Amino acid sequence: MLALTRRIGEEIVIGDPAKPLGVIRVVEIHGDKVRLSFDFPKDTQINRKELAEQKARGQNNHNG
Repeated sequence: MLALTRRIGEEIVIGDPAKPLGVIRVVEIHGDKVRLSFDFPKDTQINRKELAEQKARGQNNHNG
């Protein structure tokens, strides 16, 4: 696992820096909550962990 410290507006590049798979940006921080933006190709699935686990178990009924 890699743990990074980032400030608002800073980014993390995923993959080859010359041709990245995607970019994650810190948008805002409020108390213990961090808002992130994900810039990946449209065909890349991005899920919260609990939804990913539901999908892996075949439970596709979710609330968001």
